[in-house]
Amino acid sequence: MDQQYYQDIIYRYFRGQLSDGEYEVLTDYLQDSANREYFEKVKLDWNLHPELNDTGKKNWKRLEYKINRQNFPIDKTITTRRLWIQVASIAAILIFGLFGGSILTYLLSDNKVIQEELVFETPRGEKSLVKLPDGSQVWLNANSRLVYHSFSSSHRQVELKGEAFFNVAHNEKAPFVVKTDKCEVEVLGTTFNVMAYNEFGRQEITLLTGKVNVHTDNSEHVIKSGQALILKDGHIQVVEANTSQASGWVENKFNFANIPLSELMKRLENWYDVDITLQNNSGKEINFTGTFKNEETIWQVLDAIKVYTPIEYKKTNLRQIKISVN
Repeated sequence: MDQQYYQDIIYRYFRGQLSDGEYEVLTDYLQDSANREYFEKVKLDWNLHPELNDTGKKNWKRLEYKINRQNFPIDKTITTRRLWIQVASIAAILIFGLFGGSILTYLLSDNKVIQEELVFETPRGEKSLVKLPDGSQVWLNANSRLVYHSFSSSHRQVELKGEAFFNVAHNEKAPFVVKTDKCEVEVLGTTFNVMAYNEFGRQEITLLTGKVNVHTDNSEHVIKSGQALILKDGHIQVVEANTSQASGWVENKFNFANIPLSELMKRLENWYDVDITLQNNSGKEINFTGTFKNEETIWQVLDAIKVYTPIEYKKTNLRQIKISVN
């Protein structure tokens, strides 16, 4: 294939017009350092157009995920002062397909030299499993970010933006703390889900087993198994939880009870790596209740939603969908 072909693919990539097959072609093309250098020049020119920056950033995150997935070797020892990990880490092992992409397992072990922190970030359309040195496991949902700080004998802490499901190894001498921009979740050893997407306007901590202490600037709350703490607009509410709704995404099962349609569409954007424009002609928020698996395509999911809600949809571009609520 000549250079003009790849140039066309690169420009179409920044416009968000590539098919999954063409993403793979571009990924292979960028394994060559000279090709990568040319791509970086085009990327720099593209970023000079402010109205196109958001599209370019979303596309770049997705492509970088695919490139790193190929490049990172197994059991790579960390020697740098700080490492930024774009969905690849010390060890990156491809497990199986999901969300139209793949799951990566990130392994950290005690024999790695880690001086400051590690950052794990999953783009839209992907999720990952992070295995921490203490034996804890963290499922990181799509479009989420986890910062790992070196654990000590008396303290374990991570920071989260987005959503993650935690299975924390029990250690009474070293509390495990999950820090968001609104609260701190402290546990000794338990399983729980933290939803902290900024666009949803609230944060939810749902407890499956054990006990959790949630600290905010002004208060502390204890929640028990089967409960959820909801933090919204500075107010805190503890309710009986739908645990399958909160954590089902880990096993690709989505069980929604009375979820706002606008939030559901945001979740679909994350899971399927699409952009959805929601036009609500009625002006009233519509809620959705239903169950589906992530084995279906976005179109099968939308068809299922149509059965229960008065929507119409159409594809406006390769990864762009317009939905009208009648």
